[in-house]
Amino acid sequence: MGMTDLRFKSYLKQLIHALEAAESKDTKDAVLAEIAKLKQDLQEDLKG
Repeated sequence: MGMTDLRFKSYLKQLIHALEAAESKDTKDAVLAEIAKLKQDLQEDLKG
């Protein structure tokens, strides 16, 4: 089942928020941890 345009835009906003959270971290390790969390969330979404 596909996404509506509105749901897709909401999904993109969530991705942007996650990337902004990573950008706001002070250390490289904290940034990498946020990116790893985002990657895991995306992989779980793909599994359904």
